[in-house]
Amino acid sequence: MPNSFGGHENIRLMDVRQAARMLGTTPKTLYTMVWRHDIVFVKIGRSLRFDVKDLEQMIENGKVRPLDSGTAETRAGGKR
Repeated sequence: MPNSFGGHENIRLMDVRQAARMLGTTPKTLYTMVWRHDIVFVKIGRSLRFDVKDLEQMIENGKVRPLDSGTAETRAGGKR
């Protein structure tokens, strides 16, 4: 399945600017995440690269699912 992010098909590795844009954050925040080892990255010499597959997996893993309606009502003080 080709990835057309940023107009480039079949791109596998992104630089900091591209990855930050994909994640909806800033390059500074991404550098902080790298420093803390909160994100998977690839070192090529002194350059940092981010695998699109890892970023997509990070997005999936970070999703917070809604509570079912019974649980939400219970937490709001409603009756079951």
